[in-house]
Amino acid sequence: MPCEPEDKHPDFGVLMDETRFWVVHRREFYGPFDYQWSIDLRGIEFLYQQNKYGECCSDEEFFADLKHFQLPRRVSQVATIVTGTVVSCIFRCIASNDRVQQITHNLKSMGLERYTLNVK
Repeated sequence: MPCEPEDKHPDFGVLMDETRFWVVHRREFYGPFDYQWSIDLRGIEFLYQQNKYGECCSDEEFFADLKHFQLPRRVSQVATIVTGTVVSCIFRCIASNDRVQQITHNLKSMGLERYTLNVK
């Protein structure tokens, strides 16, 4: 988790650092969420605290289940939107700096604009 003085923590947000990100919900940090290429390099595996929770093998094959971690519903929703957007951008060869705009757009379109995206 990023180290910042307590009074600088946002109430809600998404903090990204390279491939990892944290969802901030009511001043609590959840994460890191991350991804890695599968061993055969044909798909991407999704990780929460280094535990696999899903994978994507193509545009039509996307599976994610965070139920096991008993996260707040909004945290799971935000994490799924961010993860799905990043994976979609990877498959469409969208540069990482352009992904930020896409993530922000997708969060806003789902009514989650209070989860402001901050990139390290």
